[in-house]
Amino acid sequence: MRIHQILSGAGPHDAVTTQAFAFRALFGAWGWEGSDVAAEIDPRVGSQIAPLRSLDTAPGDVLLIHYSAYAPKLRAVLELPNRKLLLSHNITPARWFWDHDPQAAVVCSLGRTQLPHFAAAADMVAGVSLYNAREMGSTTVIPILFDPRGLGAARPAGEPVPGPPVILFVGRLAPHKRQDAVMRAFELYRRRHAADARLVLVGSAVNLAYGAAMRRLAEELSPGAITIESGIEREALAERYRSAHAFVCLSEHEGFCIPLLEAFHFGVPVVARPVGGVPEVAGDAALLLAEDDGESVVAELLAIAVSDAELRATLRERAAARVAAYAPEPTALALRAAVESLAS
Repeated sequence: MRIHQILSGAGPHDAVTTQAFAFRALFGAWGWEGSDVAAEIDPRVGSQIAPLRSLDTAPGDVLLIHYSAYAPKLRAVLELPNRKLLLSHNITPARWFWDHDPQAAVVCSLGRTQLPHFAAAADMVAGVSLYNAREMGSTTVIPILFDPRGLGAARPAGEPVPGPPVILFVGRLAPHKRQDAVMRAFELYRRRHAADARLVLVGSAVNLAYGAAMRRLAEELSPGAITIESGIEREALAERYRSAHAFVCLSEHEGFCIPLLEAFHFGVPVVARPVGGVPEVAGDAALLLAEDDGESVVAELLAIAVSDAELRATLRERAAARVAAYAPEPTALALRAAVESLAS
């Protein structure tokens, strides 16, 4: 069998590109051939992804379209006679970007507008979460291929995290990720419960201006207590998780949220806003906010998550179950079943 993966864009730290590489490894293990192409390619990716123009299909080949951004060049792929699987990784609503990055807002708006057209042209549509799938009227889910073995070991259960409390969030510095709300909640927690607490935000900014604005806000709210990092290597990221006493996600839009699973793997208690795909990924392993809960409630939940040893142990057990639910094997089975159903 030959299966070709088609991406709108490929980058060295892009989650969709990483997913495509992981899928290709599975295809190779199953004896399947094919190519991986993208409309736009970051030079740092090298030769692992080929230009879209090099796509060379034959009758019986299956096309897996990873949909994550507006990609007008991909429309020609829809005209090919091959059977197609559209996998939606979600696109952030444009309203979050108009005030900070109008160009990104336009791309998001167009991407969401063209999604139904792509879905209608595909023989099968799926989402990396049920939330994503339902946007296209589907219930087929092919989750993110999450393999915690590549992250390194967590602290042994029961071993305390040393030092003053460290609160962590990992995610792109972007308006919908609401790092501003995380910082305000952290400052309330710091004032009320732990003056020596630290907040670590890991993620690259959508643009230089937004990154600078977030750094200014950090210094205004909690001078010297907030660290913003980007471009760190996997080993350093793992150490941030091991050093964290709690993980907080106040994002207003998430199609899946891989950092939740990373925090679960490392046994870090999670406080999260239950939006998009977050509730189905988190299950009962996180402290989820109610709809009207604000930053003051977040601060108190952080205090409980940091100080209550019994709760931390319970959440760690539940987190292990969530990681197991997203183990590579079930995802591989779902992927293989979807592709084989198209090829048959």
